[in-house]
Amino acid sequence: MESTFSEALSQTNFTLIDWVIVGAYLSVSLVIGLLVKRFATNMTSYIGAGRALGTRLGVATLAGTETGLVTVMYSSQKGFTGGFAAFHIAVMAALGTFIIGATGLIVYRLRKLKVLTIPEYYEQRFGRKTRILGAVMLALGGILNMGMFLKVGSMFIVGITGMSATGWALPTVMTVLLILVLTYTVLGGMISVVVTDYIQFVVLSLGLLFATGLIIYHLGWQNIFDTVAIQMGEKGFNPVLAEGTFGIDYIIWMGFLGLIACAVWPAAVARALAMESPEAVKVQYMWSSVAYLIRFLIPYFWGIAAFVFIFTKAPELKLLFFPEVGGGEPIDNLYAMPIFLGRILPVGIIGVITAAMIAAFMSTHDSYLLCWSSVITQDIIVPISR
Repeated sequence: MESTFSEALSQTNFTLIDWVIVGAYLSVSLVIGLLVKRFATNMTSYIGAGRALGTRLGVATLAGTETGLVTVMYSSQKGFTGGFAAFHIAVMAALGTFIIGATGLIVYRLRKLKVLTIPEYYEQRFGRKTRILGAVMLALGGILNMGMFLKVGSMFIVGITGMSATGWALPTVMTVLLILVLTYTVLGGMISVVVTDYIQFVVLSLGLLFATGLIIYHLGWQNIFDTVAIQMGEKGFNPVLAEGTFGIDYIIWMGFLGLIACAVWPAAVARALAMESPEAVKVQYMWSSVAYLIRFLIPYFWGIAAFVFIFTKAPELKLLFFPEVGGGEPIDNLYAMPIFLGRILPVGIIGVITAAMIAAFMSTHDSYLLCWSSVITQDIIVPISR
């Protein structure tokens, strides 16, 4: 099974040309991030970009932060296993973000108080001890949450480039990408993060749309819908079906999670706190609801397309991902989408799409690194050391 999986990984269109494209993109991102570091002249600039973000830049950086490669990977997995029924998660996320923007729930008040972090509000409301305790809990949870980001993101790169899934490849990719992100984030703070996020948002958006067009051209609309209907039946389209993948309880949970994720999750709230005014925060969130919808819909569709490709055009992959057909242990279905893209995207284009996915990886990691380091510094070390 291991040799079969290695062979499946090797059948990618990724070439040296694509490596050059990826390397060039990484170099440009790093240089730009370093060039703007001179604007981080004080703590407010470093953590909150001087509280001067306009609506367009605010929407781009919020969308870039929340459209991480880990989100793309797990969302494609949802599409791979749940079909079009997974689309309801995107709708709930967009609805929750729009409600937060329209009402200003939580984020409007936080920006009006001019705090740099959420635990700073805890001290204003409950005292210093609560600030420290809240910061410890947030930082611990956030850092543990980041633990899976590196591996899942590296799985995409390994899957689409054809590198070995074992040995040196995975940890090496994880280490190199993290060092790049860490360099410009540490030196430039939120200003470097916002500027690079904006570039990464543009690259990612173009990459997602272009790849989706190629997928539809390669597989065909009718084939995609027909295959899901045949292989999954009604559960591939109806999320409330009792015997389906999701169910009404799951939908309600997604609605609640959508509200919480954009209203109190520190990495997202950090963007609200960097906006130029409380009113701009509301506009930022209302427009970002569209980005939240798209950031789920497209990866779900990619996962669905990978499912269709395996069942209609790649019978050897069916034996790997669906062992009940041929026996043996299944391969992690997180690899399905990158392997699929590696086979259908042409040389050059696959390099651009990989660069776009690395943009998604970097835009999430720089934000999270800055967010949790700011919480540790501002809300744990400073209050304790006075």
